[in-house]
This record gives sequence, C-alpha cells and structure tokens, in this order.
Amino acid sequence: MNPALQDAIREAFAIAPTNQVIFHTLEIRQVGVQQPVYIAKTRRGFTAVLETGSARFFEACGFDFSLPPSNEDGFQSLNIAIDNVGRRVTDFIETAKSQVQPVEVLYRPFLSTDLSRPQMSPPLVLFLKDVKVETMQVTGRATFMDIVNKHFPLELYNRERFPTLG
Repeated sequence: MNPALQDAIREAFAIAPTNQVIFHTLEIRQVGVQQPVYIAKTRRGFTAVLETGSARFFEACGFDFSLPPSNEDGFQSLNIAIDNVGRRVTDFIETAKSQVQPVEVLYRPFLSTDLSRPQMSPPLVLFLKDVKVETMQVTGRATFMDIVNKHFPLELYNRERFPTLG
C-alpha cells in the first residue's frame, strides 16, 4: 500500500462506505507562467484545503486517468483525458506550448467527509508530455522524471575540471 495515503482513505478504498465519496482532483500548473487550474472529477465544484494549508476551489470537470505498465524506456506514464468543456484546460495548454517551463500535474484524493486536507501527502507530482487537443477532450501523458535513463553520477568528472585525476 502507498505510504503517502492517509489512514482514512485506505479505509475508504478497503470497505467503500456509502457515506464517503473519494474526490479525485488534479492541479495543472506551470510555475511562473500562468495560474494553476484546479479540477475535480465530481458533479459540483468544492473548496478544499491543500497540504500547504491554503484553500482552493476545484472546478467540476470530467477526466479520466489510467496507469499502464512500465515501458522499455524504464519509466511509467499516467494517461490522462480531460473533457474540453469551457476550453479552460485547452487555453492553459495553448499558453503552455509556447513556454519552456514544464507543465506539472498534481493528483490529490480528498474524502467527501473531510475536505480539510488531501488524503495523500505529498501529492503525486507528474510532468505533462505528448499533449493532444481535440474538440471534445485534451489528452496526454504525465510522467515521473526519467531517472532510469539519467547518467550516474550526474556530474561528469574530467581532467579539465578536476586536474588532479590520474
């Protein structure tokens, strides 16, 4: 079981009580470029408190995500499809395409009976790749950093920078 999940949501996953609904939320952000988009897979928007202690309004929006198995590149990706109602996400993506700063996707589950904190701390942070904007939805892949294919150590030791190497 994921150690980042709070006990209350573990219980909700295990016994699925009828008085508690799990609200799946996404925060789509591009730090320093534009304001984040907060969406929830619910019928109505709601205000919830983030792990930072600040309250945010999550707009109701249809979205789906699925985690496929690892690929040959050695990292997993989360496939995301977000309804294109109101073009809010599309406008965000169009602005993001012209910038170098990466787009981050944060996943946080909340319980309908406790909006005072997310039920996963820290939230799952992924980076948006391969975005495709269509009339009805925006689709893309969100990946973790590709640490499997990174050089180790990250710093290259050579004689120019380190003349005492033999």
